[in-house]
Amino acid sequence: MISSDYLAFLPLLIYGIALTELFSQWKRLINLERMFIPYSLFTIILTEMAIYNVYVYGKLVIQLEGLNYYIYLKYLIPPLLFILTTNIFTPDKDSDTKDYFLRKVPIFFTLLSLFVACHFLFDFDENLIPKVGRIVAIILILITGIYRKIWLMYIIFFWWLILLPFR
Repeated sequence: MISSDYLAFLPLLIYGIALTELFSQWKRLINLERMFIPYSLFTIILTEMAIYNVYVYGKLVIQLEGLNYYIYLKYLIPPLLFILTTNIFTPDKDSDTKDYFLRKVPIFFTLLSLFVACHFLFDFDENLIPKVGRIVAIILILITGIYRKIWLMYIIFFWWLILLPFR
């Protein structure tokens, strides 16, 4: 193994822990008593985002070779923001999904927007569509966190679906 493989371990471990937390929430998707549709949609979005970020990290691993420590810390920002986002997102085992989610909306959407925004720290050789889509998503996410409207959460979900093929 080369040094970049070792450096990739920590961010990938953090994403793995976050995915474990998210997968534990999938049972709320099929439990009709605990289901809350906006929460279910964001469970799907966050799971896909984590898997995509693990996939993209494979492309970034090559860039880790020979980095100094402070630049390496930049690569830890997305996974750390993601795990903070998932920790705020996931309710305790016996919590009411709807009440918990609606109570955490401002902090959850703030962290989610920071997570999405931190992807501008890296060059993914993307065309204009994902970049503009990310900017629109950040604005939508922040507005949703401020106004707490359920219909805005559905718009974010549909925006995510629209941008999915452009990754």
